[in-house]
Amino acid sequence: MLISSSIPVMAFSVTNGNKTFDKKWELSTTSDGGKGVLTYGYNTLAINEDYAHAYHSTKDHYAYVKNGNGSFSGSNVGKGNWSKIEVAHKGNSITYGNSY
Repeated sequence: MLISSSIPVMAFSVTNGNKTFDKKWELSTTSDGGKGVLTYGYNTLAINEDYAHAYHSTKDHYAYVKNGNGSFSGSNVGKGNWSKIEVAHKGNSITYGNSY
């Protein structure tokens, strides 16, 4: 008999708020008592892209971005590592997150 179990997942997310997409920008914030870090923004270097870079010092985690093109996530990585996702920009309300 197969018994499924769910693994608790916590996520911390932010939206671009009052940030616009006419020039590049980057913000960083912490979560989970300072153990989680999310650096996110909009880049215009090669292409216009939305990105999220996520870190957690004690938990497995991954970065994610939700924009007009869909939902995208970086690799699930172990504690003490960075997960990164960078995707083509689309839309005016973008969600960036760190899931752990």
